[in-house]
Amino acid sequence: MAAYKKMSKQLLLGISLIGLVFQAPALGADLEVPVQARLVPLPYPNWSGPYLGLSVGARFNAVDASVTSATVGTPAVAIALPVVSSGSGNTLAFWQQQQSAMQYLDNIAVRGGFYGGWNFQVAPTFVVGIEADFGLANETAVFHGSPYPANLLFGTPTLPFGASPNDSFRVTTRWDGSARLRGGWLATPSMLLYVTAGVAWANVKATSVCSDDPIPNVLNCAPGRYFSETLFLEHTATRLGWTAGMGVDMLLGSNWVVRAQYRFSDFGYLSGHSGAFTFTDTRVCSGCPSASNPLTISYELLLMQHIFELGIAYKFN
Repeated sequence: MAAYKKMSKQLLLGISLIGLVFQAPALGADLEVPVQARLVPLPYPNWSGPYLGLSVGARFNAVDASVTSATVGTPAVAIALPVVSSGSGNTLAFWQQQQSAMQYLDNIAVRGGFYGGWNFQVAPTFVVGIEADFGLANETAVFHGSPYPANLLFGTPTLPFGASPNDSFRVTTRWDGSARLRGGWLATPSMLLYVTAGVAWANVKATSVCSDDPIPNVLNCAPGRYFSETLFLEHTATRLGWTAGMGVDMLLGSNWVVRAQYRFSDFGYLSGHSGAFTFTDTRVCSGCPSASNPLTISYELLLMQHIFELGIAYKFN
């Protein structure tokens, strides 16, 4: 009898173990449900489509204004350009090399604009697109004491051209624009980190003013005196350059997108004078001898822009 009871206990134990083996997969499946639920990827909204927006921010202009040549008389005689920097012996320090007649005309202004483009969501987390923008900022920098970015000396005896406190050389950057490609990564379903690059345009006005206030020993800009007919000369030009930047777009709901962006544009500043603004002025003198008539000045403006902006756009579904 004792042997029978022992066998019965062993049989029941074996059946219990077999049942546990068959129940284990089902129990494991039940345990895996919460884990699988956590691994389900978040749904990404649709970033594709056109959009239009408004922006506001700041634009910083760095302008190197240089007199590249100056002549006087018929036949033309070159006027020596003053050296304002002795330069550096280090060939890698290009900003310290010997510089001729030049001034730094930098300024910063509030910039407002608008932009528009088209996004293409090429993968759940990658977006590419095209974009164009246009901005306005009445940004002016003035050099006082000369009608050009240097005090030029010429004539016999040597006289300064201008050299009155009322003489000025003014550079105004009014509008800018760009056309660019964009590419970005969705750090979250509603946050796009992107880079952008393309071509840019800038409009610049340069104004040379030779004062008509006569002061002792400086009569070359006084009425009825030297160059009396051409005191005020102005040029306006638009140049093509390149631009690159980065930013972040945040999707609010399904249609509104806010952004923060920085963009750099170059017009001859870093690209070896390609895209620089160049102008030539010719001032004539009524009744002056041929040795003093005309006066021809050529100058160059190297421009780079730093644009910081916040924007809000409506995305069309």
